[in-house]
Amino acid sequence: MTEANQKIRHYRSQSLQLLDKSLSILRSGRWSQAEELLWGSLMLAIKSHAQVNAITIINEEEAHNYAYDIGNRTNERTIKEAFKQLSGFSDTLEKVQDERARVDYLFLLLDDVSAAVEKIWDLVDDIVLSTNIKLDGAN
Repeated sequence: MTEANQKIRHYRSQSLQLLDKSLSILRSGRWSQAEELLWGSLMLAIKSHAQVNAITIINEEEAHNYAYDIGNRTNERTIKEAFKQLSGFSDTLEKVQDERARVDYLFLLLDDVSAAVEKIWDLVDDIVLSTNIKLDGAN
């Protein structure tokens, strides 16, 4: 297995672990920690997608723009809006804590970002399969 494939496999594992952990943390009411885990999961997925396309993502702005472009090209709203959704997490959390919004809104946001991360990984799998690169552990 090439070094690039090992890195992508590692990113996938870490990204999905962060995603799972964010859900359990959100359920336990530690909402701020869940946001950080969601950011990490999304960034790892985006970096991996970029890497299999021989693109290097250096910062959050590049990742945001890259995700937006992926969402446009694939017509996937959740990918296109993932960074925007997460950017609004703190505001939504503040509204929930001030009882101006229901906690359901945080879970809806989590669902959208989770869907985006999972779709990005599906796209990574498609790219890997179409280029005949084998990733052990890819679904």
